[in-house]
This record gives sequence, structure tokens and C-alpha cells, in this order.
Amino acid sequence: MMTIKILLFAQLKEKLNTSCWISALEQASLTQLQNTLVETFPEARSVIEASRFAVNQAYVQDLSQAVSAQDEIALIPPVSGG
Repeated sequence: MMTIKILLFAQLKEKLNTSCWISALEQASLTQLQNTLVETFPEARSVIEASRFAVNQAYVQDLSQAVSAQDEIALIPPVSGG
């Protein structure tokens, strides 16, 4: 098992905090992290599922990508503005 810090932004930051820590299996995929977040924070399910992951400051398209505890992981919800 490993503990992963996930940085949160915008409405997730307001609802849940600046960051959160979750436990995951070694070399967990982003899909697994997303599922764990939804289980941990069911009140934020729709926002979590609509959000995009960034790993080491680069957006990720393929959620099957494995991550490690050393990666910087951010979950960025959809935002609008002018």
C-alpha cells in the first residue's frame, strides 16, 4: 500500500480542502484513485467524475495510467470564467 497526496482546486478545494491523502495499492491507476475519491467523498461524486487529472503538472487523458507516491497528482474540476 502507498499513501498518495492529491491536490485539489476550485470547487473541490472549497468542498473538501486544499488537498487530501488516500491509500492505494502500489502502482494504482488514476481510475482507481478516482473511484477511491468517489467512495470517500460521495457528496462530490459528480464533480470528481467531471474533473481532469494532472500528473507531474501535465494533464492525463488515459486514466489507466499508473501513478506512484512520488508523483504530484492534481484533480482539476471544470471551471468557467471570463
